[in-house]
Order: sequence, then C-alpha cells, then structure tokens
Amino acid sequence: MQQAGNAPIAAKFPPALKWLLFAAAAGVAGWRIVAVNLADYHMRAGTQDAQAALQWHSGQPAARLARAQELAQDDPDAAIAELQAAMRANPADGRAPALLGRLREAKGDLARADQAFAAAARIAPQRTDVQAEAAAYWMRRGDLARALRHWDVVLATRHDLRQPLFAELLLLAQDTNSHAAFAGLLGRPVAWWPSFLSHAAANAADLGTLRALFALPGHPANAAPESALRDYLARLQRENLWTEAYFTWLNSLPPERLASVDNLYNGSFEEPLSRMGFDWMNDPAGHILAETVPTWGSVGKRALHIVFRGPRVPFRHLYQYTLLPPGDYVLRGRVRPEELEAVYGLEWAIACAGSNQPLGASERFLGRDRWRHFETRFSVPEEGCPVQRVRLQLAGQVALDYQAKGGIWFDGLAVERLE
Repeated sequence: MQQAGNAPIAAKFPPALKWLLFAAAAGVAGWRIVAVNLADYHMRAGTQDAQAALQWHSGQPAARLARAQELAQDDPDAAIAELQAAMRANPADGRAPALLGRLREAKGDLARADQAFAAAARIAPQRTDVQAEAAAYWMRRGDLARALRHWDVVLATRHDLRQPLFAELLLLAQDTNSHAAFAGLLGRPVAWWPSFLSHAAANAADLGTLRALFALPGHPANAAPESALRDYLARLQRENLWTEAYFTWLNSLPPERLASVDNLYNGSFEEPLSRMGFDWMNDPAGHILAETVPTWGSVGKRALHIVFRGPRVPFRHLYQYTLLPPGDYVLRGRVRPEELEAVYGLEWAIACAGSNQPLGASERFLGRDRWRHFETRFSVPEEGCPVQRVRLQLAGQVALDYQAKGGIWFDGLAVERLE
C-alpha cells in the first residue's frame, strides 16, 4: 500500500487548481499559435509587412529576411544580424545565406562570402533564384567552372531564362580560356547544352567560337541536335568553307551511311530528306509536297514523290550541293510521272553554286508514264565552279509558267564521271 508521503505531486493539487493550470497552459499555447499565424499572414504575398509580422512574432524568419533586405543598403551590420536570426529560425531557407554572402562580399570579407554562398547553394539545390545568385557571385570571383555548375541548375528548369543566359554564355565562349570550364561541365549529361548549341549556331558572330563549341568533348547526350548541326553547316557553306563543311557533314553521318556516300548522296531516296549539309535540301514550298515513301516499282524500299496541288509556285526547292572535280559527267535516274500538268514541265538542272546558268538540264517531265530511265550529260569547268548544285525545278520564265498539278516519282539518281 502506497503511503501518503509518496503520493504523486499532481495529487496534492485540488481539482479546480489543476484545471486552472491546464487552461493557462492551453491559453499560452493558443496565443502563440495565433501570434505565429498572424505573423505569417503579414508575410504572405500581397500583404507583406515585416514590421507588423515581427510585432506578432519576433522570430518570424521571412520577416527577418525582409528586414535584412530593407537594411542591406544603409545598415549592413544590422542586416547581417537580422539574417543570422533568420537562419537560426529557418536553417532550410537558402535565401538568407545568399544575401549574407552579398553583404560579406561588399565588406571585402571574401572568405566568409565564399562560405555563405556555398551554404546557400547546398541548402537550396533546386531554388533557381539562389542558384542564380551563387552563379553570379562565382562569376564575379572569376571562377567560371563553379559558376557553370549553378547556371546548370537554373537553365535546366527555367526555360524562360535560356535566351538571355545563352547570349551571355556565348559571349563568354569567345574567350578561349573559358573552354576548359565548358568541357568540365560536359562530362555528364547537360539538359540545356543541345539547345545552347542551336543558339550558338544561329547567333555566334565569330566562326572560331562556333567551331570550338562544336568540338568540345563530352557525354554523348550533349551532342549537337540535328537542327544545330544544320545551322552550323549552313553557316560554313555561306562563308564558302565548303571543304570544311563537307568533312564536318561526313563526320556527322552514322557509320552505316558512309558506304552510300558518292558524287550524289541519297540518290536512291532510301533515307528521309535531312535538309542538311550535302544531303537533299527540301525548302518549304506552299502547296507542294516532297517526301521519300514506298511505292511500286522502286529499286529499293522508297522513292522520291513530289505532289503539286495547283497554286503558282516557282518551284526550285529541292536540291543538293556537290563537290565534283572538273570534268565530264552524266546524271542518270528513273522517273514515273502521275498526271503531271505544267506549262513547260519539270526538269533536273545542274549549275555552279551561286549561279542560275545551267551546266546541263534534263528532259522535261509531263503527263503520265511507267517507270523509265533518263540521263543528261554536263561538264564542270576547270575554273570558277568548285561547288555545284543539282536541282529539281519547274521550267519557266514568268509567273504563269509555274502553275502545276499532279505528281511525279524519281528513283535511282546518280552522277557518274565520264572517262
């Protein structure tokens, strides 16, 4: 039997007092909940009032951070004190150490600024605003490799920031000393890098910068997309760097396609029209369809099919560049017209690149027919014609000549040198 002297302490209080103490404790807890909620209310978007929030709850972390932002310009020491309080109240918010890092940097305390920005990035690995702050800081510190790691987070998620940031990165890439930092980033998949190469191919003022970016080693996932490679090759061709463009294009081909490289590429039309390099260019042409599809009587699995739907279009949109040495050649192929109606018909024309004066032109195709062979001879002159263009075109001279309707098939095109 338990003796009275050992009875629990709570048993010594009268029941009424126990209820009074419980009510007091509950009241304190309830008031604290109310004060915290009111402080949070004053820091919500649209109603932010740091002073009012701190009156209700002096430890409200967002209010402390807001006060630090208000004080940062005029009283950095007071701002630092507010930030330290905010970090004690909420150690998981990376914005406070990021602002602390800026204040330390402004005071010239770079060692502790480094620590603050490292902590901010570590605490908030997915917050793009914090990562952008860290990237900008390391840029100011001259550490591009470290900055790129933070930009990587921003660019992977904030697609709306890609264009302005890509412009800045392209400027940085003009400095050859930056290439090692880019290469260090590319050892693993970088989600935004293919898009950056597309931006660079379209916008780089300096061709040397573009060459360097496309030559950077890295993970296969970071390879230039077809659109970027197309723009890069077109840039080389526009600047008359045809040999460089040709070998760059060759290096981009899958190994299984290299065996089919000849004077005319993809003349059997077994592959889609890539519109790139020294494959067939197929510029958009309203109301005209050009595609490689299966059909009866083709040598392989596919043939080229062109469909004209009636409106007048001076069709010159399907062509391929070649690098034929001077000499005599023949263009051979197979054709099957399908109720093709045109004033003068459709023809293959060979000319020096940049000129409309033909070196040779095929017969003109019209009407309807079975598969049959055709050929035309031409000569590449000794000088002034290092690059040629083989083009399918509607014959004509004035707008009325370019109205066409119906379809036509081509297969087995080849350019062979005559001995």
